[in-house]
Amino acid sequence: MKVLGLFIAILLMLATGVTSVLAQNDPYFSSSGSWGQAYGDQWALGKIGFTKKGSGTSAWDVETGERTPIIVAVLDTGLDYFHPDLNKNSIWRNPSPFKEKEDPNEMVNDLIGWNFVDNNNNPWDDDGHGTFVAGLIAAAANNGHGMAGINWGVKIMPLKIMNVFGRGRAFNVARAIVYAVDHGARVINISIESEHLTKTEQFAVDYAYEQGALIVVAAGNQGSETVNRAPVSMNHVLPVGAIDIHDERAGFSNWGPHIKIAAPGVEILSLRARRTDFMLMFGAKNYEPGESFVGPQAQFMRASGTSFAAPLVSGVVSLIWAKNPDLTNEQVERMLLESADDIGLPGWDHYFGAGRVNAYKALRADPDYFLTAKVDEVVVAQDGDEVFIQVLGTAAGSDLDEFEIQLGQGANPTEWKTVFDDDDAVVDGIVGKFPVSEFTDVGEWSVRLIVKDGKQTKEAQGSIDVG
Repeated sequence: MKVLGLFIAILLMLATGVTSVLAQNDPYFSSSGSWGQAYGDQWALGKIGFTKKGSGTSAWDVETGERTPIIVAVLDTGLDYFHPDLNKNSIWRNPSPFKEKEDPNEMVNDLIGWNFVDNNNNPWDDDGHGTFVAGLIAAAANNGHGMAGINWGVKIMPLKIMNVFGRGRAFNVARAIVYAVDHGARVINISIESEHLTKTEQFAVDYAYEQGALIVVAAGNQGSETVNRAPVSMNHVLPVGAIDIHDERAGFSNWGPHIKIAAPGVEILSLRARRTDFMLMFGAKNYEPGESFVGPQAQFMRASGTSFAAPLVSGVVSLIWAKNPDLTNEQVERMLLESADDIGLPGWDHYFGAGRVNAYKALRADPDYFLTAKVDEVVVAQDGDEVFIQVLGTAAGSDLDEFEIQLGQGANPTEWKTVFDDDDAVVDGIVGKFPVSEFTDVGEWSVRLIVKDGKQTKEAQGSIDVG
């Protein structure tokens, strides 16, 4: 599509918005087995709290997003803004796109976003990844066609930062983050990954966070530790790991102390941008062209990755803000993490963070309440001749009473011994320490952090090998 023809095309597109109806009638929301699988086509939505509206227990019974539209910036490969299952009213419109170009780097005529790859006003998706990501948040609901997106009143701001091969530059990521915040985005979804951290990106992320935005990022798909990878290990981001239908960590999902929450990321259904098949670009082993396409006209496709777990969380975040626009980004993140369903090891862990996102509970959570038990690392330390064990992590709460560190032998202890206790909160620091003499044998030992307030008790675990 030529840039010169973009004005007329987009203006016509924006003039043909679709109005939702009351009945929930998106075929793929209720169907199953469309590609031969033994579970629902949109199983991911049900897993995180989006059951049929009107059931009384659906997140959509609490908030649909239509009353207060929230701008969500999708920093990706662009958007197929003519997709038939994308409500044209769900695409952000710049209220003042027309201006004189006084600076060579200034973005003018940016009607619906910006293409940072080609430096023009057409964020068209020639790869497909960005449209897939955006569809999970914004696919038209209740239109009798295709699938349902999470937020029925969202405004998606497409910012193209990656080319047709899914490659991009850190500088453009930073520029897009700043553009998003300066143009009103409260949620920024970044489903990309890099092996290198850059100060430029961190400066942009810090700026966005200071302006009140929440930056949701994918954990990455190497099945490895998150340290020194971007943007997952940056400060002021919300990293999301991927799970399968059985609440197990997806084998490709990166792990580590940076993971804050988890969401479905295996065999996810979403929108397919026309003339694209990003699975080919990924180089998936033994993949046949078009194998992932779904539907008689191939308007949809299925794919796996943390890239698709992240926008599920972004959609929930946008609904929380739609319900209460006055919340801070810190409060929204707190509501999300405190309401997560614990899976895996008890408490916060390196695979799932606080647990699986639960939209229904998150929308009803207390924005000011929190109780956090988190073990990041258990290490040997020395001070002079004294050798001891340090437990690093977080023991904190809005009304913290006390916490204690317990020690048990083996991977699944049947008995625990308290080796440290305190009542002063610790956030991302040394929670406590105890002497090595507490170990009575070699082998694996489990360390458990118990945190209490007047309402509940939370725990988290770590381990250490004694040689």
